[in-house]
Amino acid sequence: MNRRQTLSAMVALGATLASRIVSARPRAAARPYRIGLVPNLPKRRHEQIQLALREVGWVLDVDYALFQAGAVQADDIELAVKRVVDEGPDLILAAITAYVVAAHRLTKEIPIVMWTSGFPVEAGLASSYARPRGNVTGMAIYSGTEVFGKFLQLLRDVKPEIRRIGVLWTYVPPHHPKEEVEPCYRELREAAATLGLDLRIFEIGTQEQTGDALAAVAAERMDALLLTSGAPPSPHRWQVSRFVVERRLPAICDWEWPAVEPQPLMRYSPSPMALLRQAAVYMDRILRSGAKPGDLPIQRPSKFELEVNMQTARAIGLDVPRSILLRADKVIE
Repeated sequence: MNRRQTLSAMVALGATLASRIVSARPRAAARPYRIGLVPNLPKRRHEQIQLALREVGWVLDVDYALFQAGAVQADDIELAVKRVVDEGPDLILAAITAYVVAAHRLTKEIPIVMWTSGFPVEAGLASSYARPRGNVTGMAIYSGTEVFGKFLQLLRDVKPEIRRIGVLWTYVPPHHPKEEVEPCYRELREAAATLGLDLRIFEIGTQEQTGDALAAVAAERMDALLLTSGAPPSPHRWQVSRFVVERRLPAICDWEWPAVEPQPLMRYSPSPMALLRQAAVYMDRILRSGAKPGDLPIQRPSKFELEVNMQTARAIGLDVPRSILLRADKVIE
């Protein structure tokens, strides 16, 4: 090879390497990516999303913008999701299976990242946890975690004489598919049988059903309650909070309770911030690196946090066992 041929070969090789380096870099957006949020989220949660995205190198209003449905009735899930989909977002960040199901009905093209969900495969949102295949991926906080049995065990541990546990169940059709509800009920009933507990499930699909459910809890003399956080987000929770203290019932919730007092005695759930951090990684991989949601496995949380509220313990006259306090990640005095 003569000098000219060598020089040409070197130039060609350099151009090839340069093109590979450029193509390996994250794609810069011509405009900020538009990320639609469902459901509507409070200011505190927006701040957590922004922090999670900052940790993967994103800058608000430069790399991305957040928007949500705006004012809608709390139980009008379909309208809220349709408003977001109609805006043509680059990606939807969703919480709660009911909202993901509604979004998935409306679009099979827009990537959907779940930062919380229950049983997404059973709900028909993905082919499998390892390989979702469609346009939905993210986090599943109940599937494979056997958490419902742990709720009952924690109630028994905090007050060993408990025999009758009521469940205020808000994951109900039509918003939550029955295919998602069935494994939850199965876990609860198997755990209750193992622990020798009498379990009653009181379904609450609308705010108006709350009063009837609480009246049944009182009539059937439940010793403790499990409180769930299904969709739609219900204004009934202040009513439930007041009821459990008036009845001096130990209660455990499966997610952060709204800012109402008194709070339930215990909360056992993953950290929302940890879930959002993983969601941010997936958003980055999908929008900047071109990954397909269907190729990203649906993940489970690595840890659940136990929070104990001592103010509520005093209000219901309960001496929380030291073993529970030692296990708690957070004790509110």
